[in-house]
Parts: sequence; structure tokens; C-alpha cells
Amino acid sequence: MKKRLFMLILAVCFTAGVFAQQAVEDKRSDSQLVFPEFLQAKVRQPMGRVTRARCNIMYKNAALCYVDEQDGKIRQAVVDNIIGVDFPATESGEAARYLKVDDLAMGLVVGEQDGITLLRVTTIDMDRYRELTGGSTDLPYVSLDLGTGIDTFIELDGAEQQANKGYPLKERWVFRLRDGSFIPATERNVKKHVKKELKEAFKTLMGDRWGSWHDEPSLLKLFMYFE
Repeated sequence: MKKRLFMLILAVCFTAGVFAQQAVEDKRSDSQLVFPEFLQAKVRQPMGRVTRARCNIMYKNAALCYVDEQDGKIRQAVVDNIIGVDFPATESGEAARYLKVDDLAMGLVVGEQDGITLLRVTTIDMDRYRELTGGSTDLPYVSLDLGTGIDTFIELDGAEQQANKGYPLKERWVFRLRDGSFIPATERNVKKHVKKELKEAFKTLMGDRWGSWHDEPSLLKLFMYFE
């Protein structure tokens, strides 16, 4: 009886783990844009400068794009002098703050504490997209001006993807440290910045019911460990 109960518990745990993994893998979007429409956002630049533009975030590469009010074209922003973007709340969603995490990608701020920030970068999983489309790497697009003389394209309404259950998405997390630098949210990178007096506690945490480096609630528990 005890053996059967033990096996049942193992089966339940295994099934729950599979379902949790599937839940992560099955995140999708009908559109290549994060927001259903371009929103009047605050674009933050160095020295406290703020400009306003109708902006959105592209899932393909997590890049910032905007509507050029002079000609109505959609363009990918040059982010050399951009720190982040603040999107207003809408009827369908809360306000959102993004920070530039590298030369191109923008990350959504999902948590902050004592000068440490956790950001989530969401992009289209092109490997899975190729599997779903028989090896194709072509995304259904409309014209998008990159400001380089070469047009790329982006689908705005997602109509073609509704039948395919949307674009598969993948997520990665990044920590912004107090000095303004960014590190990937991985054990190898984070442990380099753990307080000396908490290194043993951090080591214990990693081996004691630790969630996952792909689990946002687990990552939000790490703020206290940073030096």
C-alpha cells in the first residue's frame, strides 16, 4: 500500500512537471507586436531627456519600433541614445516599463528592489517556428523601414497566425545591477555578485527546493542576495 502511494505521488509530481514545462513552451502570440496598437509612449534618453512617440515592441527581436509622424511609416528605432520606454496603461493592460538590455533588445521590468532590476525579454522562438512551418524561416510581414535603406516586414494584425495558433514565444531574464550593467539570470552569472555573507545561504538555496532559472517567481526571490 505504501509503495503504491509512493508511486502515485511520483506520478503526480512527474505529470505536474510535464504540464508546467508545456505551459512554458506553449506561450504564443497571434501578432509580432507586444501591444495590439502603437501607444503614445515616453522614450527615456540620457541626461534625463524624454521624448514621446507612438511605439511598440517587436517579438521577432524584442526591438523598439515606432510610427514616424512625418510619413506614417513604421520604423525600427536606433537605440544608441535610448535608455528605456514607458508605455501607458490601456483598457486591456497595465502600464509597462522597458529598459534596453543590449544593442537591440528591450526588456520588460518585472521586479525591482534596492537598486536591482529583473527584466524579461520575450522573442519569437524561431527554432520552434521552423518546426511548425516545415522548415520555413519566412514570417508574414508588411513593410518596416529599418532606417538602413533596406525594408523588412512585420505582420500587424496576426490574422494569418490565428489558424496556426500563433507565433511560439521564448523568454529570457536579465538582471540590471546597481551600477547599470546587465547580466543574464543564470546561476553562473548571479553567484559572482552574491554578498559574501550570503554565499553559503545562496548555495543552500540552489540545492534546497529551488524553483527554476526559467521561473519568474523564483528569480524574484534573489534580490536580497545581490551585493
